[in-house]
Amino acid sequence: MAQNQTHFEIFGLEPGFEVDRKALAERYRELQREFHPDKYASKSDREQLLAMQYAAQINEAHGTLRDPVRRAGYLLKLAGVEVSPERTTSDAEFLMQQMMLRERLEEVRGEADPAAALDELSDEVHGLFASEQKHFAAVFADGDLDAGKDSLLKLQFLGKLQKQVEELEEDLLD
Repeated sequence: MAQNQTHFEIFGLEPGFEVDRKALAERYRELQREFHPDKYASKSDREQLLAMQYAAQINEAHGTLRDPVRRAGYLLKLAGVEVSPERTTSDAEFLMQQMMLRERLEEVRGEADPAAALDELSDEVHGLFASEQKHFAAVFADGDLDAGKDSLLKLQFLGKLQKQVEELEEDLLD
C-alpha cells in the first residue's frame, strides 16, 4: 500500500460521491486484518511503524468515505477546491429555513408530545439532508465545482442539525 494513495484508491473504489457502502465495509475489514499493528509485533521497528501508519491512513480514509459531508469535502479537495469550515452559504432562503428548523428544535421540549414533534422534525431534516446529497452528487458529476462548494456548505449545516436532533432524541429518551 502506497502512502500517497487517495482514499478511493486505498479501498479500490472509483472516485465519486456515490460509494458502495458494502464494498467499503468489506474492504475495510480486509485492510484492518492485513495491516493491524498486532500482526507486526514481531517484525522490525520500521515494519511496525509502517503498519501503524497504514492502519491510521486506512482509518482516516474509511471515516472520510463513510461520512457524506466529509466525502463531499474530500472530493472537492481532490478537485483543487478548498472549503474553509468558517465559510457559510450565501443562499438566503436556505439560511432562513435553517433558522426556522433550529427554532423548531429548541421548541420541541415544550410541545404537548415532544417525541412526535421531534420525529416529525427528524424526518424533515433527514429528507433535506438526503436531497442535498443527491444535489451534490449531480453537480459534482457535472463538474460544477462552485455549485458543489455551495452544496457542501449546505450539507455541513444539515449534518450539524441532524446531529443536534439525534442528541435531543437521546436526551428525551433518558
